[in-house]
Amino acid sequence: MSKRTFLGSDNSISEHVRVYRTPEAIEVEQVDQYQIFRKRVFFDEVRLVTLHSKRGIGAGWILLILGLLLGLLALTTRDESALSLVSVGIAAGCVVGGVSALLMPVWVVTVCGKRTRARVAYRAGEKKAREAYGEICRAAAEAQRALAREAAVEGDFPAPPPPQAIPPPLPLSASELSTSEPPAPPISPA
Repeated sequence: MSKRTFLGSDNSISEHVRVYRTPEAIEVEQVDQYQIFRKRVFFDEVRLVTLHSKRGIGAGWILLILGLLLGLLALTTRDESALSLVSVGIAAGCVVGGVSALLMPVWVVTVCGKRTRARVAYRAGEKKAREAYGEICRAAAEAQRALAREAAVEGDFPAPPPPQAIPPPLPLSASELSTSEPPAPPISPA
């Protein structure tokens, strides 16, 4: 068995997904009830790698509604001071968690292959998401260059161009986008 490195996870209400990196592929373990499904996205089959952010809207609203319900429970049980205090404490925690889930971005790295797809979510971890994105892009580029070299040796395709000295830049973060200069207006002929 090859060595696996844990990259991250992407969990939802109905599934648990854990993503690993092996030397030749991204491996996805999806746990659905009592069944485990394992699939791989091989680096030489990678078609697209994306990095984007989104908000945790579902979890945020669930926590806010739970906080509201516990707050109402605290109001109805004012006579029971211990129960009321516990309900208020838990409700406050739920509201804080819900607001933070609505405001904090979730960074998602998606790897699409010929037949499969892997998705990893990093909550409040932009740096870690960018590192995973860069690592996956480098591994896919290396595997595809090696495959092209093999094809060129066998005579199937022309030799690939030499590798670039500088890897392509990572996408800009939100803070870098706001500080960049606006594009110059087009010059119209007079």
